[in-house]
Amino acid sequence: TNDHVAITLRQAEKPCLLAGDQYQALATHNDEQATLAYARFNGTPGAFVVTGDLTGRLASHRCLSSGFPDVPSAQAVASRDDLSLPDGTFSQVATAFRWLTDQNTHLLAFFAPGGGLDCLANPIKLSMSAQRAEILAATQDNINLLIRGVQAMLDGYQAFLQLAGDSRFHELKLLRDELAVVIPRFETLKQNIKSGLESVTLPMKVGEEVQVSAGRFHQWIEDCHKLHRCLQVFCPEFANCVQSVHDLIYLLHRGFVRALAPVTLASRQGEISQSIKQNVTYFDYTSPEQGAGLLSPLCKKAIEKLNCKVAVASMDDALIVNLDLGNHKSLVELLECAEGGKGRTLRLTFSDEFDRPDGSDKPGALKRMWFLVQLLKAIKLDKNAGGMTLSCNAEAGKITIECPRMISRQAMQEAFEKLIPVLSDVNNQDIGLDSTALFEDEQWSFNWLAQHLGNDFSEADRFALKQCIFSMVYTCEKTPNYAKLLGKQYRQFIEYTGELSESKDDDWEMFWEMLRGDKIGDQTRRELLHHFLFIHPGIATPMIEHEYGQLQNKYFVLKPFCGYRPEFYIEPDQSLEKNREKVKSVLLKYGLKYASQSVRNDKNVVLRAIETHPDDLRYASDELKSDEDVVLASVTKKGYLLCYASPELQDNEQIVRVAVTECPQSLRHASERIRGDKDIVQIAIASQIDNLANASIELLKDREYMLGLITDNPRAYRHAAHELKTDEIFVSSAIERNPEVLEYM
Repeated sequence: TNDHVAITLRQAEKPCLLAGDQYQALATHNDEQATLAYARFNGTPGAFVVTGDLTGRLASHRCLSSGFPDVPSAQAVASRDDLSLPDGTFSQVATAFRWLTDQNTHLLAFFAPGGGLDCLANPIKLSMSAQRAEILAATQDNINLLIRGVQAMLDGYQAFLQLAGDSRFHELKLLRDELAVVIPRFETLKQNIKSGLESVTLPMKVGEEVQVSAGRFHQWIEDCHKLHRCLQVFCPEFANCVQSVHDLIYLLHRGFVRALAPVTLASRQGEISQSIKQNVTYFDYTSPEQGAGLLSPLCKKAIEKLNCKVAVASMDDALIVNLDLGNHKSLVELLECAEGGKGRTLRLTFSDEFDRPDGSDKPGALKRMWFLVQLLKAIKLDKNAGGMTLSCNAEAGKITIECPRMISRQAMQEAFEKLIPVLSDVNNQDIGLDSTALFEDEQWSFNWLAQHLGNDFSEADRFALKQCIFSMVYTCEKTPNYAKLLGKQYRQFIEYTGELSESKDDDWEMFWEMLRGDKIGDQTRRELLHHFLFIHPGIATPMIEHEYGQLQNKYFVLKPFCGYRPEFYIEPDQSLEKNREKVKSVLLKYGLKYASQSVRNDKNVVLRAIETHPDDLRYASDELKSDEDVVLASVTKKGYLLCYASPELQDNEQIVRVAVTECPQSLRHASERIRGDKDIVQIAIASQIDNLANASIELLKDREYMLGLITDNPRAYRHAAHELKTDEIFVSSAIERNPEVLEYM
């Protein structure tokens, strides 16, 4: 085919045949002949390669189609009219893009064998040809035609960019800057080619009349090679590295394909319509005979399920979908003929804002981008493509994912239908992922992200992917749309995570009973536990202790681990007496959430831990939740932690008084008897009368007590028992005591 890849392979004298593993044995017979047969076998196209010359035998088959040469004939070169820039073409995006695509194909035909430039690759053979003058004259004409065609393509590309007006799309700015570099380089190339043509053609004409010296002949050979390099060398990297016309054509092709999406969206041409929900705007550039182009009904259905602003540009050979998802943007392109010989390609460009006001990166946004890439691999987005490629642009804060060489238009559309729900599901997930640990010693930055995305998928990546899924499903309490696209193991994992999220409670034994159900296997249960450790470590730790029998009744402190095997800050087999100080040190740093039951029942170390982490009273053993010293140490710092004290201590006047003094709202956690204690209630309402709502119902029925409070603060009436509010004598007495009470009646 006439694409950049095939032409480059031919120039390098490398075979263009791509064969599977079944031809490995054949490849070892380097010195033998081989036959490649391509035909229709019972109406189906196919090919095979065998050793030996079988052409005679194959030709004897009556159904054998007439053969055709691998090398295109010179007649493939376009005429002058084919390469000119037609009037009116660049008033519309669709026609302009189609012309640029066709122009690229026409120009690449020059570089194919038989395209008109062959002789420069082998000047010695040319010099020995009797028709060398005629061949050079024809080559000169072809080169001039090529240059005019490239100039037309360059002008067309400029006009194409101008269709976007003064749009400030970042991609367009980059392309305009690149074009500003390309134009002067093309002018330099034209001058070099012009002088090169003179150096090649004039000596040949002189040589027809007089004998050419050896030195002059060697110089002529070198001039041929220089001219060939100016035309045909192919190593495009950046605009300022353009060395040949072939490079330039490639860069222009890459440029107008990259520009298609922003130009289309900025120009707002085509037939415009909107979805019923008014959130999707369609720009239809398709020709009538092509129908909806690449926008199939299922693709359209997937788009209209999105809850965001979407712009869809539909062409005969391209589909562009721009999703505005808040801080991050997604651009999806389906291309029938992508640049560089990629053929049918699905391309996703995903950009985000990573910078915080202080200049640091947002871990949640970076983790979401990592999760997106790994999830696309997990759903096998590239199933019917030639693999998946990834590129990262730190400056623009974006990644580009491509699935090139898709086997059919339908395959592209099916991949698109899988991609859209994934993009919908990752929206806003950066918030939940911000505090979710995925890797040990992680230091999230865009460069760190790019490095990890470029590595092979490891066990650590597998754990991190499942941790993302677990965190999202457990937090959102719903099954994501992408679940149905994953394999059975992932679907079960998501199902069980959803069940786990339905009843969030501090009672770990309830979770344990659910996980120990018959339908959950041992491996899945352990995976869920290890992921649960990152969400609720205080609940998960005793569950892990029970799951691994060898840990029961052991004195240890778990270490949060990104894997499926327990790790420890304090190993379970170490002596308690020798490691008591180490345990205290670890607990001062991490609290009790990773501690075993034995540690949580050790009063000395628990008291030390609560000094720094008073909230960890919730993790103390039931015995220590009944210990006055332990509970007092906690509620002295945070009174509301009275809720974790045992019922006996919630009925302890001294402890409740300390808790209510520190936090008046903690009265609600006291026993019914204590909530009827007027002295303690007075402490609670001293700063805010509405704390009276936490008093016992018996106290709120006390007529004289409530009238006394209303006298000082009419708002107290709001909390009086219902039977008092319906008592006319009480109501009139309250008004008499404090007329302002009418405001609260």
